[in-house]
Amino acid sequence: MLSIEVAIAKTHKYASRDSGDTAETVERPTGGLSVVMVDGQGSGAAAKTLSMMVSSKALSLLKEGVRDGAVARGTHDFLHAFRHGRVSATLDIVSADLASSTLVITRNSSNPYLVRRAGTFEMVSGTSGPIGPQRHLRPSVDQYPLTEALRVIVYTDGITGAGRRWDLRLDTLAFAEHMTAGGATSQQLADGLLAAAIDADRGRPVDDMTVVAVSIVSRNPDVQIRTQLVSLPFPRPPVRFIADDN
Repeated sequence: MLSIEVAIAKTHKYASRDSGDTAETVERPTGGLSVVMVDGQGSGAAAKTLSMMVSSKALSLLKEGVRDGAVARGTHDFLHAFRHGRVSATLDIVSADLASSTLVITRNSSNPYLVRRAGTFEMVSGTSGPIGPQRHLRPSVDQYPLTEALRVIVYTDGITGAGRRWDLRLDTLAFAEHMTAGGATSQQLADGLLAAAIDADRGRPVDDMTVVAVSIVSRNPDVQIRTQLVSLPFPRPPVRFIADDN
């Protein structure tokens, strides 16, 4: 039996309270899972509001059974009409579609992504621009059979641009290959690539960063348990003392 592993790791721009990146998962009504990753224009609270609005629209369409390409087009039309073409966002939808037995990658982003099929990773360039500004825009769509050892890593431009301020270049392809050769899980891949990008920015991310790693792995057919783990750090609330009126 095969299993779909999805891992997400993200952080916000240094000195910014909010991340303009949003990544969420949803179960497909025809079977399988979809991950929606959105990078809103700018950073901070405004970008966060934008990315959450875009991801919410995409997720609602996916839940209704709309095909991924139509979801990307519909989300683009919604953003263009709602904000009159004045803002933009990148949109990545990675779907393990059990109805077609394929991994479908639908993107409106110039950022590359990584895919591992025949034992090695390859980098696939982004060929479609962000949603929002243009009236007519088509997403790029790639499909891969759902086979064991298939791996896909998508990430926002905060990962791609990590280290550039100091004339450094994070080689995401070599890093992913090295970690996979060492037996890394999807979560280890996502966490490791994010940590490497933060290190390249000397511990102070220049931009919001998000990594989504999806793997197809073999599992014990007798144990059909679905699991999900979410970790969300937040500041420790101040201690408040309640006066005793008695």
